Amino acid sequence: MSTGDRRRVLRTLGRILGVLLAVAVVGGTLVLCAGAFLVGVLADDTGYREPRTAVDWMQAIDRATSALMFAAGALAVALVVTCLIAVAGAFARRTSWAVIGVVCSALLAFAIVSVSVNGQVESLVARAASAVGNVAAVAPVPSPSPAPEMLTVDDAREEMLAMLSTTIDAATAPVTTADGSPPIVDAAHLQAAPCGEVGSRLALTAELATADNAASLAAILAAWDAAGYLPDRAMQEDIRYSTTLPVERLSIRDKTTIDGLLHLSVQSACAVAGG
Repeated sequence: MSTGDRRRVLRTLGRILGVLLAVAVVGGTLVLCAGAFLVGVLADDTGYREPRTAVDWMQAIDRATSALMFAAGALAVALVVTCLIAVAGAFARRTSWAVIGVVCSALLAFAIVSVSVNGQVESLVARAASAVGNVAAVAPVPSPSPAPEMLTVDDAREEMLAMLSTTIDAATAPVTTADGSPPIVDAAHLQAAPCGEVGSRLALTAELATADNAASLAAILAAWDAAGYLPDRAMQEDIRYSTTLPVERLSIRDKTTIDGLLHLSVQSACAVAGG
């Protein structure tokens, strides 16, 4: 390639780069101006939900003001750049660049003025002023829910004996203890173990013989279900439990093939001494 051809190629590339740069400058200016216009139009938009408190209104005004200030700052920086382009084009006697710089500077200056005199923030402030008189300064703090009453040891004992009575009534008669005597609910022995900081957890165990242990097991579990206890099963042992009732856990195991008995265990939730 001859020297003349190389010069022509370089001039062509220079013109292409110049056109691309001019398009970038003009396009960037238009995008900035359009963005500033949208910021100004949407400055008083509070979103889908109207502010409900004075603090919410203040935050909305602060967001709108910050957005306008950011838009004005970006436009000012761009204005400085386009002014430099216009001056450089004039000194270099590049009419096209001087014209581009002047036109873009005029657009940016107009956009800055529009953002500066925008009335949307004033509209938002007026809306806030009219609304604040009818709303609380801050969102009301919900009143705390009353603390649930603590389970007492007496209540836990009463409920455990009631569940023992329900269990015996559900079993297939006749029902006896391991020594063949009829079960006496009020004579059941309850053991207490510490729980929490000052509480106690009651527990009782019983062994029952019935006319049909398999049928009794199914009937007892159904009675526990009807009393509001939830089923669980672990280690071949039928369990019912509750997180809200005084009795926390009931379990029963059929050991008919071992000793001919149903083994029952009842455990209360953590309880405190009654006042």
